[in-house]
Amino acid sequence: MLSRALPARVRAREAAAAEVLRLLELASQVGPEELRRASVRHAVELAKGFRIRIPRIRGLVFCRRCLAPYSFSAGSRVRVRRGRAGRTVVITCGNCGAVRRIPV
Repeated sequence: MLSRALPARVRAREAAAAEVLRLLELASQVGPEELRRASVRHAVELAKGFRIRIPRIRGLVFCRRCLAPYSFSAGSRVRVRRGRAGRTVVITCGNCGAVRRIPV
C-alpha cells in the first residue's frame, strides 16, 4: 500500500492544534496577567481561524467574555448549586463578572 503525504492544510491544522494547546498551557502557568490573557486570546483566535475545537477541560479555565484565565485569588468565585436539573457548578469571573453555569 502506498503511503501518501498529508495535504498541506491537514498539516497546518495539526500544527495549529498543537500551538493552541501550548498557548493554553502557557496561560495556566503563573506569570503576568497581561501575558496570560494575551496567550488565551491568541489561542482562541487561532482555533477559530483553523476551525479547531478547544478541548473542554482547557476551555473551562478561562472566561468566555473577557478571555481572562480564572484566578481565584483575584476574586473569581466557584459555587455548587443543587436544583431540579441536578447539580450545577457556577463560576463567576473576578474581572468582568460574567457567570458561567456548567451542569455536572
